[in-house]
Amino acid sequence: MPYRFKIDEPVEKGFRRIAREQLDLALQELAAQEVQPKGVHESRKALKRLRALVRLAAPALGADRARKRNNTLSEIAQLLAGHRDQAVMLDTLKKLGEENGPDGAATLAPLTAHFAKASADAQQPLDPGSAAQARLMLLREAKKFARVRIRKRGFAALEGGLEKSYRHARKSLKIAYSEPADETFHTLRKSVQWHWRQMSLLARAWPEEFAIRVADARELSQLLGDDHDLALLIAETANADDISADQKEDIVALCRRKQQTLRLEAEFRAKRLFAEMPQPFIKRMRAYWKFGSGMRARELPHLTHAEEPQALHLASSETPKSHGEIKPALGKPRLAAKEEPASPSQRRA
Repeated sequence: MPYRFKIDEPVEKGFRRIAREQLDLALQELAAQEVQPKGVHESRKALKRLRALVRLAAPALGADRARKRNNTLSEIAQLLAGHRDQAVMLDTLKKLGEENGPDGAATLAPLTAHFAKASADAQQPLDPGSAAQARLMLLREAKKFARVRIRKRGFAALEGGLEKSYRHARKSLKIAYSEPADETFHTLRKSVQWHWRQMSLLARAWPEEFAIRVADARELSQLLGDDHDLALLIAETANADDISADQKEDIVALCRRKQQTLRLEAEFRAKRLFAEMPQPFIKRMRAYWKFGSGMRARELPHLTHAEEPQALHLASSETPKSHGEIKPALGKPRLAAKEEPASPSQRRA
């Protein structure tokens, strides 16, 4: 199923369905006898989608319950983070060398040598103990998500979380460009990711309109993701015992120049995306949901099942494949109940 609410579906039912699907996807990726780097990446993406869902519904779930679910999901992601970060740094190093030609490659040569062993390690399967622990925690979470109760109905159950996330994004944007640092831009990146995924969740209200915000937020997230990847590379360089101080200075300078380019490119994209004040933005989203529901109600009596309109395809590498497209391995746990066939739809962890 696509990662979004159905506009004519009770929010509580939709929340459980989406949560079950993302838990199922994460478990499938971690259930192989050897979990390859791609499986780690896909599992982390499912966890991020799940956390964005929890944030969206947090006020209706209850602050304490939402915080517990988010904290546990974050713990699971941390079990996978080290393996993923190694792969990301290697990819970043390769791209940076290609972009800066022979001079750049010479500057980065000490770091390339530093990563010689890590290159082989990053292609190794995930430690079986970490995979087993993550699976156990996911199965426990699945039972808790299955008992979730949503206190409000319709858009009222979602607008509080949406407004909080939107306000956080605007505040993060202001801080990042007034107090530029790797940490402030990482916070902005996370805010943009929440917004991107939450717009995906609400897209059925007006697919064509929401597709624009989803695409813009996703592109902005990728720019800020590249910035964060460089921050990881800088931190690794600073901690490397086999690189001289002068070499470290040259490598960091190269990374910082690239970060500056990315941040300039991201600035106006971010200011455009979050230009609207929070209250008018939420009012507009509420109206889209209301009238989208009304249009749906008017259409249904005149449509057969075969004629029922399909949601706009929101092209993105983030959307999971339908269950029918995933080849289950022997013994893989399945949490998602069988639903209507999924249409394929949503970078990285």
